[in-house]
Amino acid sequence: MRLLPRHPGTLLLALVLACLVWYASARDRRERISERQLDASLTLVNVPADMVITSEVPRFLSLRVRGPLSQLRALEPAQTGVVIDLRGVGEGEREFPVETRNVAVPEGVEVLAVSPSTVPLRLERLTSRRVPIKTTLVGKPAEGMMVVTVAAEPAEALLSGPRLQLEALATVATEPVSVDGADGIITALVGLRSPNPLMRVVEPLSVRVTVQIVVGHAQSRGGGRR
Repeated sequence: MRLLPRHPGTLLLALVLACLVWYASARDRRERISERQLDASLTLVNVPADMVITSEVPRFLSLRVRGPLSQLRALEPAQTGVVIDLRGVGEGEREFPVETRNVAVPEGVEVLAVSPSTVPLRLERLTSRRVPIKTTLVGKPAEGMMVVTVAAEPAEALLSGPRLQLEALATVATEPVSVDGADGIITALVGLRSPNPLMRVVEPLSVRVTVQIVVGHAQSRGGGRR
């Protein structure tokens, strides 16, 4: 009858590994359990395609965690994260609760609390609207001259963005057109300035601005008298 194992080297290796696992587990049990406060990044997932978040979104939330001292000392903020699921959320403002199940931490670390416990968010539906174009002039015409007419072609622009913000928008401005030292008709092809980072100019990407500059009335009368 064979009493020795067929592969004694393999058996010895298995015993060594088992001892190492037991030792590591026993060391963790003996290690002091501690608590630590750290910041975790916030990620919003499943934002509806026809919605946009218009409120301030906090970059970090504060976590209070518990675990073995050595593990907490080595814990980096990049190893943690808070995720809020916005699937199916409608337009409006509401507070989203943050629970410990929304927090990702390494194995062996327990999340005790998250601060703040809720995240207020406002979502608006994306829409589009035509808005009058306002020409932006900079500088002063030549001495004795004055601006009498300013026209933009086309006169309106199509913008897309959050519904409420777009409804409150009166005009969209052009890039500056300089009239400094001018004494006649100026024409310039300029772009449009988005009034808000969440708004986008759909069309046109540029407009033709015509500025008519003539002799000022006071100068004209003075010249007649001479």
